[in-house]
Amino acid sequence: MRLWIGAWALVFLHFFVQAFETQSGTIERIFESVDLAALELSGVVFAVSLTKAAEDRVRRVAMLAILAVPTAFHAFAITFDWHAPWVLASALAFVAAGGAVFALLESNPPVVADFLAAAAFLGTGFWAIRDQLRGSPDFAVNAILTISFGICGFLYWLRYPRRSPGVVVVAGGFLCWGAVFPIANALAYYMPKLTVNPELWNAPKFFVAFGMVLTVVEEKSRIIQGASARERAENRLLSGLALISSRLLAGKDPTALCGEIAAAITDASSFGRAALFVAADRSALHLAGSSGLTAAELEKLRKRSSEWTIETVERMCEEGTPMGTNSFAIGDAEHEILIPLVSCRGSKVGCIWLGGTQGAPSAGHSEMVKLEMFASDLAVTIENARLHHRLVRSEKLAALGQLVAGVAHELNNPLTGIMGYAELLGEEADDESARKRIEKLANEGRRMKRIVDGLLRFARQSNPAARSADLGVALRDVIHLREYHLRKLGIRLEINVEKDLPSVAIGEDELKQVLLNVLNNAIDAVEESARREIRVSASRKGGSVMVQMDDSGPGFPEITRALDPFYTTKPVGKGTGLGLSICYGIMQECGGEISLANKEPYGARVDLEFPAAHVQSDALAHA
Repeated sequence: MRLWIGAWALVFLHFFVQAFETQSGTIERIFESVDLAALELSGVVFAVSLTKAAEDRVRRVAMLAILAVPTAFHAFAITFDWHAPWVLASALAFVAAGGAVFALLESNPPVVADFLAAAAFLGTGFWAIRDQLRGSPDFAVNAILTISFGICGFLYWLRYPRRSPGVVVVAGGFLCWGAVFPIANALAYYMPKLTVNPELWNAPKFFVAFGMVLTVVEEKSRIIQGASARERAENRLLSGLALISSRLLAGKDPTALCGEIAAAITDASSFGRAALFVAADRSALHLAGSSGLTAAELEKLRKRSSEWTIETVERMCEEGTPMGTNSFAIGDAEHEILIPLVSCRGSKVGCIWLGGTQGAPSAGHSEMVKLEMFASDLAVTIENARLHHRLVRSEKLAALGQLVAGVAHELNNPLTGIMGYAELLGEEADDESARKRIEKLANEGRRMKRIVDGLLRFARQSNPAARSADLGVALRDVIHLREYHLRKLGIRLEINVEKDLPSVAIGEDELKQVLLNVLNNAIDAVEESARREIRVSASRKGGSVMVQMDDSGPGFPEITRALDPFYTTKPVGKGTGLGLSICYGIMQECGGEISLANKEPYGARVDLEFPAAHVQSDALAHA
């Protein structure tokens, strides 16, 4: 716009000095030189303003300097009849070569139109230089005026590629403006007696001026229409998100609405693709819903995010470009945005992935603010849903504890009798092998009593003193108990336990019970699978010991209910649905954590986090 104003100021100067032109003398030549130079420079400035170089300050200044300075010098020199043909020819060569170079630099790589423009500059420049060396500058003047204004018609169309009245009038006006000079010279040469009103040659200027004003009005109208469309889209986005928020507040499971949330975002925002990732009980993320993605794009995103965790999202956000208070642009080839789901308590429960902006390079600030506000509400809702689920699970476990307490009391009496009679039989037995079998029976009875006592402690919510157990020894004992079944079913068991693991702060019997229940579930899961594989790994992580058990089974059909008491997917008579819930209670009692996850494309994973014995001892000592 500033270049246009400068060009029209030169056109006004061209008309203004004509009013002061006299018939002879030096003053007349000064006015004539200003008249010609202003007209030629206006064409150069118009042409520069419509190139891509105008967007870059350095290239814009370079173009103006290379094209405008020799053009102005040539206009003043020929007006004052300066007889220096080689100097004037050099100025024309500078203009022609500069125009050709900038034409080739217009596109990267150059297109056919760029080569044609460069050829026109060079061909016309060669002809103008030849005439200039022969002492005739008229062709050079007409060439500069014709090319500078004529090429503006094509550049204007490329700048505003639409068939609106303003663009058509300006493009046509520039073409006519450039054609005025060769037509006027042709008429003067071939039809010298023809009288033409001089104002006719000025008509294209008025068309260009009127068309530019009309183009500016059209641009403002397009901006207003775009703003109105964005406002309607944002209102639609708010309505969709408000409807989803009301359903979330009504108690709807947030993970079940992730697909609808993604669809609402793509339908009412500038983003064509959206996906929601929700963290499991631990920091691992899984794709909970998506919209706008093709099957191939969805599979690509699923593979790319298979190893994403909360820590991964935090790192990507730190390395990305902030788009708002809590949104970050990531990626290079495609514009992508991540919005972490952070609750008011500061806990991170997932993220929203956005991509494929529709028609704009990036989303508006107000749109990002609305999406960030919704992300915050969604994070709070997901966290509240999890707290509610844990509360329900705790209530179920409390009821289970009351049931277990009654059963345990009933079991203690017969177990006492079994152990007493086993000791008596051991004293009376004479055969050594019979005595060993009776002793083993008594040991198993005492083990059963310890388990019952542990269940009673859990039912009473007691806080026993810190205990410790060797994880490697317990894992080996548990595997020995199931070794026969593993061989019989053809299950491949892979064990990877780090050396020098610290003891874990849990009783040995409780540890064996947890490991045995999880292993039994894995064996049952792979029993009917084509691939029968179980992988057990144990490693140290800070002040905890992590046990990870992976299987190649079908996975958890309802992972959110897998820890609930009495929930089972096994056939009637094969499972009670208490194994994982009891493991959950034992892990909570010792200060550990148990989390479940499904793997892609099949399989399940159970993570057990045990506090290290020395860490818990240090905590108790400081307490």
